[in-house]
Amino acid sequence: MLRTMLRFLALLLLGSAAALAQGSDAQAINLAGQQRMLSQRIVKSWVQIGLNVQPAISKRQLDESIRRFEQNLRVLEPMVNSPEARVALGGVHLAWAPLLTAVRGVIRQSDAALVDARAEDVLMAADRLTRILQDQATVATGRWVNLAGRQRMLSQRLVKIYMLRQWGADSARLRDDLESIQNEFSGALASMQQRAGNSEALAEELDKLALQWEWLRTALATEGAESFRLILAEGGDAVLELADEVTRLYEKSAP
Repeated sequence: MLRTMLRFLALLLLGSAAALAQGSDAQAINLAGQQRMLSQRIVKSWVQIGLNVQPAISKRQLDESIRRFEQNLRVLEPMVNSPEARVALGGVHLAWAPLLTAVRGVIRQSDAALVDARAEDVLMAADRLTRILQDQATVATGRWVNLAGRQRMLSQRLVKIYMLRQWGADSARLRDDLESIQNEFSGALASMQQRAGNSEALAEELDKLALQWEWLRTALATEGAESFRLILAEGGDAVLELADEVTRLYEKSAP
């Protein structure tokens, strides 16, 4: 688990360095999309600490996700040039400050709904920026970078909801979201697998992602067993790592 996490963080570091050096449309979409994922990963890690699910690892995940989010904001600044995108990036900055304040306080179950609400604001702002960057992109692969990047977010959102419900922060909205997330992920995955022109490497990674996704969905069906918290946490991270690799390959294929 720790090796997987470190490898994933290394990939994020490489992606951000490349974005800073080259500043392409696809890279900007990838970075903006990472912000969506990080908004969900931050809450997931925060709740896992409260649930005592690998608390030391979850704390490192939380700290690294905060650091990564703030670094991505700095990297995106010179890459976002249009007035509309600049306004959207400003919205991400505005939404980020309340979330950062909320997760740096004492971790209490009574604050879970507030922390999640702050993360939803960040998610919506980051998604708006990502969609604007996709629409303004001059490369056709921008749509696929966005779609694959969104899978990263969904993996963390799914586990976040599972952990929130385990901690007693349940609601009809969260239960509905569990189903809609699974439907969205499966639909997007099928769309990517059916895309003409996927490289051999892409097709292989998508097949791996499909297998890991089915495993995660099966594990989720056993919801309620406390022993499955760790399984869900590790399964979500495995899906995240594979989805990030698929996103990287789509970004790399951009001219």
